[in-house]
Amino acid sequence: MPFRAWNLFVIQALGGILLYDVKNSYICSYTYHHKDYFLKKESFINIQKGCTAMEKSLNEETYEKLKYDIMNFKLLPGDSISAQKIAIRYDVSRTPAREAIVNLEKEGLLKIIPQSGTYVACINCKRSEQEWFVRKSLEIGMDAIFENASDDMLDKMTQLNNRLINYKEEVENIPRIEIDNEFHKLIYECSGEKLAMNIIQTQMSHYNRIRYLAELNKSISAKTNDEHEMLIEAIKNKDKRMYLRVIKAHISRIFNELDKLKGIYPEYFEKN
Repeated sequence: MPFRAWNLFVIQALGGILLYDVKNSYICSYTYHHKDYFLKKESFINIQKGCTAMEKSLNEETYEKLKYDIMNFKLLPGDSISAQKIAIRYDVSRTPAREAIVNLEKEGLLKIIPQSGTYVACINCKRSEQEWFVRKSLEIGMDAIFENASDDMLDKMTQLNNRLINYKEEVENIPRIEIDNEFHKLIYECSGEKLAMNIIQTQMSHYNRIRYLAELNKSISAKTNDEHEMLIEAIKNKDKRMYLRVIKAHISRIFNELDKLKGIYPEYFEKN
């Protein structure tokens, strides 16, 4: 925690101590040597703008870490969340923690209940259907893929799908869904649809959590691999009809598996 003396704030950060001159908007940087227990004075740098950038970066980093943990079920639906818990979990102050709560509540990943607290939101199937509709509408419009696809891109798609086919968590150290996202990202980038890519990656929180659960089930994930192979073949042959048929089935299939997933993870879904 920072403490104030005259016009100075002393802030512990990154293995050292920063002495901030509030009056003159300067940071006096000091290095803290734990062995010798003394402060070595270094240069004075005017970084008022830099401080703002650092604060913004910390807010974004805390938000991204918390969202990642929710999306990947490191924090489970129904888990209690508070600014204090987030601050401790990610070693930040309560300011970026509160900011993350506000933003993720807006995205529907956190639920604030008055007189009770803040909780990780359960998966809302109605919202996931709306998110799916947006994704389907965007994905079927990627016509430029047939004009722009290169052999290099098709090779990258094949490599990613091979990683999914041979997926072992202890080897990859990332969830299957992240590799799957990289596969589809190549399609968006090749089509020149960066805005669509951003919307799909950031605004599909409930739909993508269902995808994550589906990819944990081998019988479901095997179908993903087969459909990826068909998508690669359709792009290679410039077969738009086949591509549309496969992509529609591909992004809709999890709803055919929804009852199965609800049976395995009933506590993760909102009760109707």
